[in-house]
Amino acid sequence: ATFPYRGRPVLNARTPLKSERLCGHLHGKECVACSLMQKTSLEAARTCVICGSSEHLAVDCAKNSRSQNEWPRIKKVVTSSLPDDCASVACGDRMSVVITTSPVPSNPSTMMLEAVLNSFARVEGLQGCPLVIVCDGYKCSGKSTWKAGKITEDAAERYAAYVQNLEDMLHSGRLPRSTRLVILEGRNGQALAVKAGLQEVATPFVCVHQHDLEFMFDFSLATLLDVLADESNDVRYVGMPLLVNLHYEAIAWQHHGVRVQEQEHNGLRLVPVVFWYDSTHITSVHHYNSCVFAPKQQFRPGDFVEETFGVRQREDIMAHGMVAHPKYGTYHCLSHSVDGSRRPLICHLNGVRFLTPEQRAERGYPADPPVEFFASRTMVNRKQRKVRFILDLVAAFCGSGDREAKVRDVIAKQLNDARMRSCATASSSLPRVRQPTAHAFAVP
Repeated sequence: ATFPYRGRPVLNARTPLKSERLCGHLHGKECVACSLMQKTSLEAARTCVICGSSEHLAVDCAKNSRSQNEWPRIKKVVTSSLPDDCASVACGDRMSVVITTSPVPSNPSTMMLEAVLNSFARVEGLQGCPLVIVCDGYKCSGKSTWKAGKITEDAAERYAAYVQNLEDMLHSGRLPRSTRLVILEGRNGQALAVKAGLQEVATPFVCVHQHDLEFMFDFSLATLLDVLADESNDVRYVGMPLLVNLHYEAIAWQHHGVRVQEQEHNGLRLVPVVFWYDSTHITSVHHYNSCVFAPKQQFRPGDFVEETFGVRQREDIMAHGMVAHPKYGTYHCLSHSVDGSRRPLICHLNGVRFLTPEQRAERGYPADPPVEFFASRTMVNRKQRKVRFILDLVAAFCGSGDREAKVRDVIAKQLNDARMRSCATASSSLPRVRQPTAHAFAVP
């Protein structure tokens, strides 16, 4: 056995009996100081380290800054100073949109968020829905870790300017007059930011969206809301798939051992998912409050819904099978192109990497590279490009023999360079409002 003695380990031939064990610093069988220390440690384990009470622990202390009752921390809610236009649109009375935003490298520019808002024009009825933008807070750190909400003092100043720019856009009419800016104090995290946004929602349904996700295609919003309102089915959540989870049937079976199949509801093609994705989704406010934010579901500052509640949901379904799925009611909406293949409804602008052309030039990068330079914005899978078939034909025609591999590499590079030269630039590919209306998001 090894015992500390004068700061150095002492090796004994046998493990001493309990009565023979020595004090680590006095080398005696009885030590008042150690006994008192042990007693004090046991008492401290049963008391609150904040107020010293023995009736509760620190996690339940009323003075605890992380108490559940104090989160989310809403600093203020900003509304437009302009008179509200009372015009009613198709889905505006049924659904609101909650967008969560947080510090990113492109601050104080609003270019990314404006592009996301402009993409709403691609979905019929979405632009007329009431908008709630939740600005999360942050923690100051020596190094910026964007997802964790830790940023430097310089980034904090730029984020403050970004929030001020959003307020200026609201008061100048560049945002819909019904928009509400919910500004949070401190790092709340995605889950608590959504909870804060739901407090400002007056419609039965809500679309939870992120500040770097762009809508690509229409998906019949009115029909989707009808499906969610239909109590005869178990559809309670409809998410918009990205390219990475476009074929969810394979993901559910290969990774989670659960078989799911495509379904049709009122002409809408849906596939069950066993996970609550934070990515763009539409559900009812009641389902959020009764399922995700139920009293037994606790969220700490910095938590994400998919990393906490989503994991618990997946484990529940993996343990009990799809019979446990109806209480969650999570589905993905499927969209198909002309040839019948599936296509993602949203793409990721990747806020952690997004920069304006001016910001890229300042950092020494190409100011405006081709849009396909950013893999997260590419809507076509590499396998769908069918370049390999072209290379095989060229190599067979040339009869290169032993040099076939080198020839294929040269041709592949030339094809890739030609594709990059022919595609649009990243900034020009961002959505723009074609015909500004009372509900459109104008671009200066």
